[in-house]
Amino acid sequence: MRNAEEARARADDVDWARADRYVFDIIPESAGPRKTTLRGSVIHSIRSPGSQTFLAREHAVAIVLSPASKLRASLGSDRITEYDAPLGSIIVNPAAVDSSLAWTETRKNLVVAIPPETLSELALQELDLANVELRPPAFGTIDLRALDIAQRISAELTGKATPNELYLDSLVTLFGVHLLRTYASRMRQIPSSRGGLSAKSARRVEEYLRENFTQKIHVAELAAVAGISPNHFILRFAKTFGMPPHRYLINLRLDFAEKLLIDGEIAIAEIAYMAGFSDQSHLATTMKRYRGKTPTELRFTR
Repeated sequence: MRNAEEARARADDVDWARADRYVFDIIPESAGPRKTTLRGSVIHSIRSPGSQTFLAREHAVAIVLSPASKLRASLGSDRITEYDAPLGSIIVNPAAVDSSLAWTETRKNLVVAIPPETLSELALQELDLANVELRPPAFGTIDLRALDIAQRISAELTGKATPNELYLDSLVTLFGVHLLRTYASRMRQIPSSRGGLSAKSARRVEEYLRENFTQKIHVAELAAVAGISPNHFILRFAKTFGMPPHRYLINLRLDFAEKLLIDGEIAIAEIAYMAGFSDQSHLATTMKRYRGKTPTELRFTR
C-alpha cells in the first residue's frame, strides 16, 4: 500500500486538493468576523477602498450587503468590466479561476467559501448529481435567495452571542444547494449501473483512512491511493461505502472520540485534538449533528 507521503506527493498535482480555508488568507482579519464550519467558511467583510488579485483555491462567493458603484473586476480573463453592484448582487468565483477586483469606496459583503470537493460531495449527497461545474453569472446580477441566506449568516456572525457553528453550517449547506441549483452546469444524475471501487482499491483506501483519520486528508490523496482520477473518486467511493469520503472520515473520528469519552480518563478538549478535530467546539458540534449527543452528554449519561 502506498504510504501517506507518497499519496500526498501525488495529491500536490491537483489544484483543488487543498481543503483548508484559503479565503481567510485573501481577506484580512481586520475586515470582519469569520467562522469555519464543516462545509466551508463565512466572513462578514467590510473593506476600505482598495484592490485584490488572486487565484481562487475554493469556490468563493460574495453577496453585496450594501450597494457599491464603479467596481472594476475581471474573472478568468484579462478583460476588465466596470459595473455597479446593487444590494443582493452575487459574485461567483469558481475554484482555480483567477480574478481581480478594484473598488473606490467602502464595500460590505458576506463571503462564503466552499472547497470544491465539499461542493461535489454535497451535489452527490443532497441532489444525487455528478460532474458539477459552477457557471458565474454576469457582474451585477441580483440574487435575492442568496441575499436572504447571506443576511442570516451575517446576523449570526455579528450578533452579541458567540456564533453557533451548527447553525452556520446549516446555512452554508443551504447556500451550497442554492449554488448547485442556480449556477451549476453539466450536472447529470449518477447512472445506477456505475461501479464502485475494485475490492483491492477499496481495501487500500479503507486501510489508509483508518491509519490516517486523525490527519487532514484530501480527496486527491485517497484517489491516489485508489489509483483512479480524483474526478471519479467521490462517486465510486460513495457507491462502495454508501457515503461520501468526508462523511466516512467523520464517522471514524467520532467512533474514536466516543471510545475515549466513555473511558472517561482524558479531558474532552484533548480528545478533540486526538481525534482530529480543530477544538472542543468542533467536536461538540459534529457529534451533536451526527450522533445526537454532545461529548459532555455522552460522557455523563453512560
